[in-house]
Amino acid sequence: MEKDNSSTPYQGAGGTSPASSANARNRFPKRMIAFSILCLAVILVLRFGYDYLNESLNLPPGGANLIQLVLIALVAIAWNVWIAFFSGWRWPTKLIGVGLLGLLPLAGIVFFQPIFDGALGLVRFEPRFGSVAKEYAQQQPTTVSKDGDADRFKQTEFDFPQFLGPSRNANVTNVVLADSWDSQAPEKVWTISVGEGWSGFAIVGDHAFTQEQRDDQELVVCYDIKNGTQVWAHAEKRRHEDYTAMGRVGPRATPTVFEGLVYAVSGTGVLDCLDARTGEHRWAVDVPALVDIEQVMRVNGRGLEYTQENSSLAWGRSTSPLVYNDLVIVPAGGPVGGDAITMIAFDRQTGEERWRGGEHASSYGSPTLINIDDEVQVCLIAEDHAVGHNPDTGEELWAHPWTGNSDSNASCSQITPIDDSLLLLSKGYAIGGQVIRVTREDDEWQTETVKANSRVVKTKMTNPVILDGYAYSLSDGFLECTQVPDLKRMWKKRGRFGNGQLLLVGDKLLVHAEYGTLHLVATNPEKFQELGKCDTIDGVCWNTIALSGDRLLVRSELEAALIRLPLAEREQDFGSSE
Repeated sequence: MEKDNSSTPYQGAGGTSPASSANARNRFPKRMIAFSILCLAVILVLRFGYDYLNESLNLPPGGANLIQLVLIALVAIAWNVWIAFFSGWRWPTKLIGVGLLGLLPLAGIVFFQPIFDGALGLVRFEPRFGSVAKEYAQQQPTTVSKDGDADRFKQTEFDFPQFLGPSRNANVTNVVLADSWDSQAPEKVWTISVGEGWSGFAIVGDHAFTQEQRDDQELVVCYDIKNGTQVWAHAEKRRHEDYTAMGRVGPRATPTVFEGLVYAVSGTGVLDCLDARTGEHRWAVDVPALVDIEQVMRVNGRGLEYTQENSSLAWGRSTSPLVYNDLVIVPAGGPVGGDAITMIAFDRQTGEERWRGGEHASSYGSPTLINIDDEVQVCLIAEDHAVGHNPDTGEELWAHPWTGNSDSNASCSQITPIDDSLLLLSKGYAIGGQVIRVTREDDEWQTETVKANSRVVKTKMTNPVILDGYAYSLSDGFLECTQVPDLKRMWKKRGRFGNGQLLLVGDKLLVHAEYGTLHLVATNPEKFQELGKCDTIDGVCWNTIALSGDRLLVRSELEAALIRLPLAEREQDFGSSE
Protein backbone atom coordinates (compact mmCIF):
# COMPACT_ATOMS: atom_id res chain seq x y z
CA MET A 1 0.00 0.00 0.00
CA GLU A 2 1.34 3.35 -0.99
CA LYS A 3 2.05 5.76 1.87
CA ASP A 4 0.23 9.08 1.76
CA ASN A 5 2.62 11.93 2.57
CA SER A 6 0.22 14.73 1.59
CA SER A 7 -0.16 15.95 5.17
CA THR A 8 3.58 16.16 5.83
CA PRO A 9 5.16 19.50 4.87
CA TYR A 10 8.25 19.42 2.73
CA GLN A 11 11.43 19.85 4.80
CA GLY A 12 14.16 21.70 2.99
CA ALA A 13 17.80 22.06 3.97
CA GLY A 14 18.13 22.71 7.68
CA GLY A 15 14.61 21.47 8.30
CA THR A 16 12.90 24.68 7.15
CA SER A 17 9.99 24.64 4.79
CA PRO A 18 9.62 27.13 1.96
CA ALA A 19 6.53 28.54 3.63
CA SER A 20 8.26 29.19 6.94
CA SER A 21 11.27 30.74 5.18
CA ALA A 22 8.98 33.05 3.25
CA ASN A 23 7.17 34.01 6.45
CA ALA A 24 10.49 34.80 8.11
CA ARG A 25 11.61 36.90 5.18
CA ASN A 26 8.31 38.78 5.13
CA ARG A 27 8.07 39.27 8.90
CA PHE A 28 6.40 42.62 9.57
CA PRO A 29 8.28 44.71 12.21
CA LYS A 30 5.25 45.84 14.21
CA ARG A 31 7.15 46.44 17.43
CA MET A 32 9.95 48.28 15.67
CA ILE A 33 7.50 50.58 13.91
CA ALA A 34 5.67 51.23 17.19
CA PHE A 35 8.98 52.01 18.94
CA SER A 36 10.01 54.34 16.13
CA ILE A 37 6.68 56.16 16.18
CA LEU A 38 6.93 56.57 19.96
CA CYS A 39 10.44 58.03 19.68
CA LEU A 40 9.33 60.33 16.86
CA ALA A 41 6.42 61.53 18.99
CA VAL A 42 8.77 62.34 21.88
CA ILE A 43 11.10 64.21 19.49
CA LEU A 44 8.18 66.24 18.11
CA VAL A 45 7.00 67.09 21.64
CA LEU A 46 10.52 68.20 22.59
CA ARG A 47 10.87 70.28 19.45
CA PHE A 48 7.46 71.92 19.22
CA GLY A 49 6.47 71.86 22.88
CA TYR A 50 9.78 73.04 24.27
CA ASP A 51 8.42 76.37 25.52
CA TYR A 52 5.99 74.55 27.80
CA LEU A 53 8.59 71.98 28.92
CA ASN A 54 11.12 74.69 29.72
CA GLU A 55 8.56 76.60 31.76
CA SER A 56 6.90 73.68 33.55
CA LEU A 57 9.83 71.28 34.00
CA ASN A 58 12.74 73.74 33.81
CA LEU A 59 14.19 71.63 31.00
CA PRO A 60 17.38 73.21 29.58
CA PRO A 61 17.64 73.43 25.78
CA GLY A 62 20.79 71.32 25.85
CA GLY A 63 18.92 68.63 27.74
CA ALA A 64 16.07 68.65 25.22
CA ASN A 65 18.45 68.38 22.27
CA LEU A 66 20.50 65.67 23.97
CA ILE A 67 17.36 63.57 24.48
CA GLN A 68 16.53 63.98 20.79
CA LEU A 69 20.02 62.91 19.72
CA VAL A 70 19.86 59.87 22.01
CA LEU A 71 16.45 58.85 20.67
CA ILE A 72 17.61 59.15 17.05
CA ALA A 73 20.65 57.00 17.89
CA LEU A 74 18.50 54.43 19.68
CA VAL A 75 16.11 54.13 16.73
CA ALA A 76 19.01 53.69 14.31
CA ILE A 77 20.67 51.05 16.52
CA ALA A 78 17.37 49.20 17.06
CA TRP A 79 16.65 49.00 13.33
CA ASN A 80 20.16 47.73 12.63
CA VAL A 81 19.78 45.02 15.28
CA TRP A 82 16.38 44.02 13.93
CA ILE A 83 17.64 43.83 10.35
CA ALA A 84 20.72 41.80 11.32
CA PHE A 85 19.13 39.30 13.72
CA PHE A 86 15.34 39.30 13.55
CA SER A 87 14.25 40.32 10.06
CA GLY A 88 14.65 36.92 8.46
CA TRP A 89 16.00 38.59 5.34
CA ARG A 90 18.66 36.96 3.21
CA TRP A 91 22.21 38.05 3.97
CA PRO A 92 22.66 40.24 0.87
CA THR A 93 19.54 42.18 1.82
CA LYS A 94 20.68 42.41 5.45
CA LEU A 95 24.02 43.83 4.41
CA ILE A 96 22.35 46.47 2.26
CA GLY A 97 20.00 47.47 5.11
CA VAL A 98 22.73 47.62 7.76
CA GLY A 99 24.96 49.51 5.35
CA LEU A 100 22.35 52.16 4.65
CA LEU A 101 21.13 52.57 8.24
CA GLY A 102 24.34 51.87 10.13
CA LEU A 103 27.61 51.89 8.25
CA LEU A 104 26.84 54.87 6.00
CA PRO A 105 25.90 57.23 8.89
CA LEU A 106 28.90 55.93 10.88
CA ALA A 107 31.22 56.67 7.98
CA GLY A 108 29.71 60.13 7.73
CA ILE A 109 30.53 60.82 11.38
CA VAL A 110 34.05 59.48 10.89
CA PHE A 111 34.80 61.77 7.95
CA PHE A 112 32.62 64.78 8.82
CA GLN A 113 32.49 66.42 12.23
CA PRO A 114 29.11 67.71 13.41
CA ILE A 115 29.20 71.34 14.53
CA PHE A 116 26.78 72.13 17.34
CA ASP A 117 25.48 75.38 18.77
CA GLY A 118 25.54 76.12 22.49
CA ALA A 119 22.58 73.85 23.17
CA LEU A 120 23.66 70.78 21.15
CA GLY A 121 21.63 71.89 18.16
CA LEU A 122 23.20 70.77 14.86
CA VAL A 123 24.56 73.72 12.85
CA ARG A 124 26.57 72.09 10.04
CA PHE A 125 29.14 69.42 9.20
CA GLU A 126 32.83 70.04 8.51
CA PRO A 127 35.46 67.67 7.05
CA ARG A 128 37.64 66.01 9.69
CA PHE A 129 40.54 65.40 7.31
CA GLY A 130 42.43 67.44 4.75
CA SER A 131 43.11 71.16 4.65
CA VAL A 132 40.44 73.84 4.88
CA ALA A 133 41.83 76.91 3.09
CA LYS A 134 40.52 80.34 4.07
CA GLU A 135 41.19 83.85 2.83
CA TYR A 136 41.98 86.30 5.61
CA ALA A 137 42.24 90.06 5.63
CA GLN A 138 45.99 89.68 5.21
CA GLN A 139 47.74 86.36 4.64
CA GLN A 140 50.65 86.92 7.03
CA PRO A 141 50.31 85.11 10.39
CA THR A 142 53.50 86.73 11.69
CA THR A 143 54.34 89.91 13.54
CA VAL A 144 54.34 92.88 11.17
CA SER A 145 56.42 95.80 12.48
CA LYS A 146 54.68 99.01 11.61
CA ASP A 147 54.98 102.25 13.51
CA GLY A 148 51.77 103.63 12.06
CA ASP A 149 50.12 106.81 13.22
CA ALA A 150 50.43 106.96 17.00
CA ASP A 151 47.37 109.21 17.27
CA ARG A 152 45.17 106.46 15.87
CA PHE A 153 46.04 104.26 18.87
CA LYS A 154 45.30 106.88 21.49
CA GLN A 155 42.52 105.95 23.90
CA THR A 156 39.28 107.91 23.62
CA GLU A 157 36.12 108.22 25.68
CA PHE A 158 34.33 105.94 23.22
CA ASP A 159 36.82 103.05 23.40
CA PHE A 160 35.77 99.51 24.21
CA PRO A 161 39.22 98.38 25.44
CA GLN A 162 38.41 95.05 27.09
CA PHE A 163 35.95 92.21 27.62
CA LEU A 164 32.38 93.57 28.05
CA GLY A 165 33.47 97.17 27.68
CA PRO A 166 35.06 99.96 29.72
CA SER A 167 33.68 98.73 33.07
CA ARG A 168 33.44 95.00 32.25
CA ASN A 169 29.67 95.05 32.74
CA ALA A 170 28.35 94.99 29.12
CA ASN A 171 27.17 98.57 29.60
CA VAL A 172 27.85 101.56 27.31
CA THR A 173 26.60 104.80 28.78
CA ASN A 174 27.85 107.53 26.43
CA VAL A 175 26.06 106.52 23.22
CA VAL A 176 22.38 107.23 22.44
CA LEU A 177 20.92 104.85 19.87
CA ALA A 178 18.00 105.70 17.61
CA ASP A 179 14.56 104.79 18.96
CA SER A 180 13.81 102.62 15.94
CA TRP A 181 15.39 101.16 12.83
CA ASP A 182 12.24 101.68 10.75
CA SER A 183 13.35 104.88 9.04
CA GLN A 184 17.10 104.21 9.08
CA ALA A 185 18.57 100.71 9.12
CA PRO A 186 22.04 99.72 10.38
CA GLU A 187 24.72 99.80 7.67
CA LYS A 188 27.10 96.89 7.22
CA VAL A 189 30.40 98.58 6.31
CA TRP A 190 32.59 95.51 5.80
CA THR A 191 32.72 91.76 6.39
CA ILE A 192 35.90 89.66 6.53
CA SER A 193 36.83 86.03 7.13
CA VAL A 194 38.62 85.40 10.43
CA GLY A 195 40.36 82.47 12.06
CA GLU A 196 38.48 80.21 14.42
CA GLY A 197 37.96 80.98 18.09
CA TRP A 198 35.55 82.70 20.45
CA SER A 199 37.45 85.90 21.20
CA GLY A 200 35.58 89.19 21.00
CA PHE A 201 37.04 92.55 19.98
CA ALA A 202 38.71 95.22 22.08
CA ILE A 203 38.62 98.66 20.43
CA VAL A 204 41.01 101.56 20.97
CA GLY A 205 40.82 104.51 18.61
CA ASP A 206 40.53 103.21 15.04
CA HIS A 207 41.95 99.78 15.84
CA ALA A 208 40.36 96.54 16.98
CA PHE A 209 42.15 93.63 18.61
CA THR A 210 41.08 89.99 18.73
CA GLN A 211 42.49 86.43 18.81
CA GLU A 212 42.23 83.77 16.11
CA GLN A 213 43.28 80.23 15.23
CA ARG A 214 44.71 79.69 11.75
CA ASP A 215 45.66 76.02 11.42
CA ASP A 216 48.47 75.41 13.97
CA GLN A 217 49.03 79.13 14.61
CA GLU A 218 47.29 81.04 17.36
CA LEU A 219 47.28 84.78 16.72
CA VAL A 220 46.63 88.10 18.34
CA VAL A 221 45.47 90.33 15.47
CA CYS A 222 45.05 94.08 15.09
CA TYR A 223 42.58 95.31 12.45
CA ASP A 224 41.95 98.77 11.07
CA ILE A 225 38.34 99.37 12.11
CA LYS A 226 37.65 101.66 9.14
CA ASN A 227 38.09 99.02 6.44
CA GLY A 228 38.76 95.66 8.12
CA THR A 229 42.34 95.34 6.90
CA GLN A 230 44.91 93.62 9.07
CA VAL A 231 47.46 96.02 10.59
CA TRP A 232 49.57 93.37 12.32
CA ALA A 233 49.34 89.82 13.60
CA HIS A 234 51.49 88.08 16.18
CA ALA A 235 51.50 84.28 15.85
CA GLU A 236 52.62 81.46 18.11
CA LYS A 237 52.51 77.74 17.38
CA ARG A 238 49.70 76.84 19.77
CA ARG A 239 46.38 75.14 19.26
CA HIS A 240 43.65 74.15 21.69
CA GLU A 241 40.93 71.59 20.95
CA ASP A 242 38.60 70.11 23.54
CA TYR A 243 38.02 66.37 23.68
CA THR A 244 34.25 66.67 23.16
CA ALA A 245 34.57 68.96 20.10
CA MET A 246 31.58 70.91 21.44
CA GLY A 247 33.74 73.89 22.36
CA ARG A 248 35.73 73.50 19.15
CA VAL A 249 39.05 75.13 18.31
CA GLY A 250 41.13 78.13 19.16
CA PRO A 251 41.47 80.99 21.65
CA ARG A 252 38.44 81.95 23.72
CA ALA A 253 39.49 85.12 25.56
CA THR A 254 39.13 88.75 24.53
CA PRO A 255 42.32 90.86 24.67
CA THR A 256 42.70 93.78 27.09
CA VAL A 257 44.32 96.98 25.78
CA PHE A 258 45.80 99.41 28.29
CA GLU A 259 48.27 102.27 27.84
CA GLY A 260 49.67 101.01 24.55
CA LEU A 261 49.95 97.34 25.54
CA VAL A 262 47.79 94.36 24.60
CA TYR A 263 47.30 91.51 27.09
CA ALA A 264 45.90 88.23 25.76
CA VAL A 265 45.36 84.73 27.19
CA SER A 266 45.70 81.87 24.72
CA GLY A 267 43.40 78.85 24.62
CA THR A 268 46.28 76.93 26.22
CA GLY A 269 46.62 79.45 29.06
CA VAL A 270 49.69 81.48 28.05
CA LEU A 271 49.46 85.17 28.98
CA ASP A 272 51.10 87.36 26.29
CA CYS A 273 51.95 91.05 26.37
CA LEU A 274 52.32 92.88 23.02
CA ASP A 275 52.90 96.40 21.79
CA ALA A 276 49.52 97.71 20.56
CA ARG A 277 50.99 99.71 17.65
CA THR A 278 53.38 97.14 16.17
CA GLY A 279 52.50 93.74 17.62
CA GLU A 280 56.01 93.44 19.06
CA HIS A 281 56.12 90.71 21.70
CA ARG A 282 57.11 92.03 25.14
CA TRP A 283 56.78 89.01 27.45
CA ALA A 284 54.84 85.78 28.02
CA VAL A 285 53.95 83.65 31.04
CA ASP A 286 52.73 80.04 30.87
CA VAL A 287 50.12 80.25 33.64
CA PRO A 288 49.13 76.53 33.72
CA ALA A 289 52.80 75.54 34.05
CA LEU A 290 53.16 77.86 37.06
CA VAL A 291 50.50 75.86 38.93
CA ASP A 292 51.80 72.41 37.82
CA ILE A 293 49.26 71.77 35.06
CA GLU A 294 50.64 69.65 32.24
CA GLN A 295 49.65 70.00 28.58
CA VAL A 296 48.85 66.74 26.78
CA MET A 297 49.88 66.82 23.11
CA ARG A 298 47.64 65.18 20.49
CA VAL A 299 47.27 65.17 16.69
CA ASN A 300 43.94 65.65 14.89
CA GLY A 301 42.70 64.21 11.59
CA ARG A 302 44.26 67.09 9.64
CA GLY A 303 47.69 66.33 11.07
CA LEU A 304 47.69 69.41 13.32
CA GLU A 305 49.14 69.16 16.80
CA TYR A 306 47.01 70.49 19.64
CA THR A 307 47.02 70.37 23.42
CA GLN A 308 44.58 69.71 26.24
CA GLU A 309 45.55 70.62 29.78
CA ASN A 310 45.40 68.18 32.69
CA SER A 311 42.81 70.13 34.65
CA SER A 312 39.04 70.35 34.91
CA LEU A 313 39.00 73.04 32.19
CA ALA A 314 37.74 70.77 29.44
CA TRP A 315 36.97 73.65 27.07
CA GLY A 316 40.18 75.65 27.32
CA ARG A 317 41.21 78.94 28.88
CA SER A 318 38.69 81.69 28.24
CA THR A 319 39.61 84.32 30.82
CA SER A 320 40.16 87.89 29.67
CA PRO A 321 43.04 89.56 31.57
CA LEU A 322 42.16 92.23 34.13
CA VAL A 323 44.44 95.27 34.46
CA TYR A 324 44.50 96.86 37.90
CA ASN A 325 47.01 99.64 38.55
CA ASP A 326 50.40 98.07 37.70
CA LEU A 327 49.08 94.49 37.75
CA VAL A 328 47.48 92.15 35.24
CA ILE A 329 45.32 89.48 36.94
CA VAL A 330 44.11 86.11 35.60
CA PRO A 331 42.66 82.91 37.11
CA ALA A 332 45.19 80.10 37.66
CA GLY A 333 43.57 76.77 38.70
CA GLY A 334 45.38 73.52 39.29
CA PRO A 335 45.87 69.94 38.03
CA VAL A 336 43.23 67.23 38.41
CA GLY A 337 43.49 65.88 41.96
CA GLY A 338 46.02 68.55 42.98
CA ASP A 339 46.03 71.88 44.78
CA ALA A 340 44.61 74.92 43.00
CA ILE A 341 45.26 78.65 43.01
CA THR A 342 42.25 80.86 42.35
CA MET A 343 43.99 83.91 40.89
CA ILE A 344 47.49 85.06 40.09
CA ALA A 345 48.82 88.58 39.38
CA PHE A 346 51.80 89.75 37.34
CA ASP A 347 53.62 93.01 36.87
CA ARG A 348 52.02 94.35 33.70
CA GLN A 349 55.29 95.80 32.40
CA THR A 350 57.62 92.84 33.02
CA GLY A 351 55.45 89.74 33.57
CA GLU A 352 57.03 89.11 36.97
CA GLU A 353 54.71 87.31 39.38
CA ARG A 354 53.43 89.59 42.16
CA TRP A 355 50.92 87.53 44.14
CA ARG A 356 48.82 84.36 44.31
CA GLY A 357 45.51 84.06 46.12
CA GLY A 358 42.79 81.52 46.93
CA GLU A 359 42.55 77.77 46.50
CA HIS A 360 39.65 77.25 44.12
CA ALA A 361 39.86 75.61 40.68
CA SER A 362 39.12 77.70 37.62
CA SER A 363 36.05 77.98 35.48
CA TYR A 364 35.43 80.09 32.35
CA GLY A 365 34.62 83.54 33.67
CA SER A 366 36.95 86.53 33.89
CA PRO A 367 37.99 88.55 36.95
CA THR A 368 36.31 91.92 37.38
CA LEU A 369 36.53 94.85 39.80
CA ILE A 370 33.49 95.46 42.02
CA ASN A 371 33.11 98.11 44.73
CA ILE A 372 31.63 96.36 47.78
CA ASP A 373 31.02 98.41 50.92
CA ASP A 374 33.40 101.12 49.63
CA GLU A 375 36.21 98.64 49.02
CA VAL A 376 37.34 97.66 45.53
CA GLN A 377 37.59 93.89 45.16
CA VAL A 378 38.58 91.62 42.31
CA CYS A 379 35.69 89.18 41.98
CA LEU A 380 35.40 85.95 40.02
CA ILE A 381 33.23 82.90 39.51
CA ALA A 382 35.63 80.02 40.17
CA GLU A 383 34.68 76.41 39.52
CA ASP A 384 32.33 76.02 42.49
CA HIS A 385 32.50 79.33 44.36
CA ALA A 386 31.96 83.03 43.80
CA VAL A 387 34.92 84.83 45.37
CA GLY A 388 36.20 88.27 46.25
CA HIS A 389 39.90 89.10 46.71
CA ASN A 390 42.02 92.05 47.71
CA PRO A 391 43.43 93.22 44.34
CA ASP A 392 46.64 94.55 45.90
CA THR A 393 47.63 91.42 47.83
CA GLY A 394 45.52 88.57 46.43
CA GLU A 395 44.08 87.76 49.85
CA GLU A 396 40.71 85.98 49.64
CA LEU A 397 38.13 88.11 51.44
CA TRP A 398 35.08 85.90 50.97
CA ALA A 399 33.88 82.81 49.10
CA HIS A 400 30.28 81.84 48.45
CA PRO A 401 29.39 78.29 47.27
CA TRP A 402 28.11 78.17 43.71
CA THR A 403 27.28 74.88 41.97
CA GLY A 404 29.67 74.04 39.15
CA ASN A 405 32.00 71.56 37.48
CA SER A 406 34.26 72.94 34.78
CA ASP A 407 34.07 69.75 32.72
CA SER A 408 30.25 69.54 32.74
CA ASN A 409 27.88 72.23 34.13
CA ALA A 410 30.51 74.91 33.75
CA SER A 411 30.28 78.52 34.94
CA CYS A 412 30.84 81.17 32.28
CA SER A 413 28.81 84.18 33.41
CA GLN A 414 30.25 87.07 35.40
CA ILE A 415 29.26 88.26 38.85
CA THR A 416 26.81 91.13 38.24
CA PRO A 417 26.62 93.84 40.94
CA ILE A 418 23.15 95.12 41.86
CA ASP A 419 24.31 97.67 44.46
CA ASP A 420 27.22 98.06 46.88
CA SER A 421 26.36 94.86 48.77
CA LEU A 422 24.07 92.76 46.54
CA LEU A 423 25.49 90.59 43.75
CA LEU A 424 23.66 88.56 41.11
CA LEU A 425 24.99 85.10 40.21
CA SER A 426 23.50 83.44 37.12
CA LYS A 427 23.84 80.15 35.32
CA GLY A 428 22.13 77.72 32.95
CA TYR A 429 21.79 73.95 33.45
CA ALA A 430 18.51 74.54 35.39
CA ILE A 431 20.43 76.37 38.16
CA GLY A 432 19.21 79.89 37.42
CA GLY A 433 19.77 83.03 39.45
CA GLN A 434 20.87 83.73 42.99
CA VAL A 435 21.21 87.08 44.74
CA ILE A 436 23.78 87.17 47.53
CA ARG A 437 24.62 89.87 50.06
CA VAL A 438 28.27 90.52 50.92
CA THR A 439 28.83 92.41 54.19
CA ARG A 440 31.71 93.29 56.47
CA GLU A 441 31.64 93.09 60.26
CA ASP A 442 34.74 93.75 62.38
CA ASP A 443 36.95 93.39 59.29
CA GLU A 444 35.45 89.96 58.54
CA TRP A 445 33.54 89.49 55.29
CA GLN A 446 30.40 87.37 55.21
CA THR A 447 27.97 86.23 52.52
CA GLU A 448 24.35 85.15 52.61
CA THR A 449 21.81 84.08 50.01
CA VAL A 450 19.05 86.67 49.72
CA LYS A 451 17.01 85.00 46.97
CA ALA A 452 17.38 82.05 44.61
CA ASN A 453 15.19 81.11 41.66
CA SER A 454 16.12 78.29 39.29
CA ARG A 455 13.54 79.50 36.73
CA VAL A 456 15.14 82.84 35.80
CA VAL A 457 18.46 84.31 34.51
CA LYS A 458 19.64 80.90 33.24
CA THR A 459 22.62 82.36 31.39
CA LYS A 460 25.20 80.09 29.80
CA MET A 461 27.78 81.89 27.63
CA THR A 462 26.43 85.38 28.19
CA ASN A 463 25.90 87.83 31.04
CA PRO A 464 22.93 89.73 32.48
CA VAL A 465 22.75 93.53 32.40
CA ILE A 466 20.90 95.57 35.02
CA LEU A 467 19.00 98.83 34.62
CA ASP A 468 16.66 100.51 37.12
CA GLY A 469 16.15 97.39 39.23
CA TYR A 470 15.63 94.95 36.36
CA ALA A 471 17.99 92.34 34.92
CA TYR A 472 17.84 91.57 31.21
CA SER A 473 19.36 88.28 30.10
CA LEU A 474 19.40 85.47 27.57
CA SER A 475 17.95 82.75 29.76
CA ASP A 476 18.01 79.28 28.14
CA GLY A 477 17.86 81.10 24.81
CA PHE A 478 14.83 83.21 25.75
CA LEU A 479 15.19 86.97 26.15
CA GLU A 480 14.01 87.68 29.67
CA CYS A 481 13.37 90.57 32.04
CA THR A 482 13.65 89.83 35.77
CA GLN A 483 13.14 92.12 38.72
CA VAL A 484 16.04 92.23 41.17
CA PRO A 485 16.75 91.47 43.93
CA ASP A 486 13.55 89.44 44.37
CA LEU A 487 14.14 87.53 41.08
CA LYS A 488 10.58 87.90 39.88
CA ARG A 489 10.23 87.38 36.14
CA MET A 490 8.49 90.21 34.31
CA TRP A 491 8.43 88.70 30.81
CA LYS A 492 10.07 86.03 28.70
CA LYS A 493 10.35 86.12 24.91
CA ARG A 494 10.94 83.10 22.72
CA GLY A 495 13.06 83.68 19.63
CA ARG A 496 16.14 82.44 17.83
CA PHE A 497 18.39 84.25 20.29
CA GLY A 498 20.19 81.13 21.54
CA ASN A 499 23.50 81.62 23.33
CA GLY A 500 24.09 85.04 21.86
CA GLN A 501 25.36 88.23 23.52
CA LEU A 502 23.81 91.31 25.15
CA LEU A 503 24.99 94.88 25.36
CA LEU A 504 23.15 97.61 27.27
CA VAL A 505 23.53 100.91 25.39
CA GLY A 506 21.91 103.73 27.33
CA ASP A 507 18.32 102.59 27.80
CA LYS A 508 18.28 100.07 24.94
CA LEU A 509 19.50 96.52 24.44
CA LEU A 510 21.59 95.26 21.55
CA VAL A 511 21.09 91.51 21.25
CA HIS A 512 23.35 89.63 18.87
CA ALA A 513 21.73 86.23 18.46
CA GLU A 514 23.70 83.01 18.22
CA TYR A 515 22.60 82.56 14.61
CA GLY A 516 23.67 85.96 13.21
CA THR A 517 20.86 88.46 13.71
CA LEU A 518 21.06 91.76 15.57
CA HIS A 519 18.07 92.99 17.56
CA LEU A 520 17.37 96.42 19.05
CA VAL A 521 15.13 95.99 22.10
CA ALA A 522 13.63 98.50 24.53
CA THR A 523 14.39 98.10 28.23
CA ASN A 524 10.71 97.96 29.09
CA PRO A 525 9.94 95.83 32.18
CA GLU A 526 6.27 95.68 31.22
CA LYS A 527 6.66 93.88 27.89
CA PHE A 528 9.06 92.75 25.17
CA GLN A 529 9.38 95.53 22.61
CA GLU A 530 11.60 95.01 19.57
CA LEU A 531 12.65 98.24 17.85
CA GLY A 532 14.60 96.79 14.95
CA LYS A 533 16.29 93.71 13.51
CA CYS A 534 18.91 92.96 10.85
CA ASP A 535 21.10 90.09 9.63
CA THR A 536 24.82 90.19 10.41
CA ILE A 537 27.28 87.33 9.73
CA ASP A 538 27.55 83.58 9.20
CA GLY A 539 28.75 81.13 11.82
CA VAL A 540 28.03 80.52 15.49
CA CYS A 541 28.00 83.88 17.27
CA TRP A 542 29.20 83.14 20.80
CA ASN A 543 31.75 85.97 20.61
CA THR A 544 31.03 89.10 22.62
CA ILE A 545 30.15 92.26 20.70
CA ALA A 546 31.97 95.60 20.98
CA LEU A 547 30.70 99.16 20.43
CA SER A 548 32.77 102.30 19.86
CA GLY A 549 30.50 105.26 19.21
CA ASP A 550 28.20 104.17 16.40
CA ARG A 551 30.58 101.39 15.24
CA LEU A 552 29.56 97.89 16.30
CA LEU A 553 31.92 94.94 15.77
CA VAL A 554 30.42 91.46 15.68
CA ARG A 555 32.23 88.13 15.31
CA SER A 556 31.73 84.40 14.94
CA GLU A 557 34.21 81.59 14.40
CA LEU A 558 33.97 82.29 10.65
CA GLU A 559 33.47 86.00 10.07
CA ALA A 560 33.68 89.48 11.53
CA ALA A 561 31.81 92.60 10.48
CA LEU A 562 31.55 96.31 11.21
CA ILE A 563 27.99 97.60 11.45
CA ARG A 564 27.25 101.31 11.72
CA LEU A 565 24.24 101.95 13.96
CA PRO A 566 21.71 104.78 13.65
CA LEU A 567 21.95 107.26 16.54
CA ALA A 568 19.36 109.47 18.15
CA GLU A 569 21.70 112.45 17.90
CA ARG A 570 24.99 112.84 16.09
CA GLU A 571 26.77 115.55 18.01
CA GLN A 572 29.95 113.50 18.33
CA ASP A 573 32.09 112.44 15.38
CA PHE A 574 33.06 108.83 16.10
CA GLY A 575 35.35 108.47 13.10
CA SER A 576 34.82 107.67 9.47
CA SER A 577 34.26 104.14 8.22
CA GLU A 578 34.56 105.10 4.59
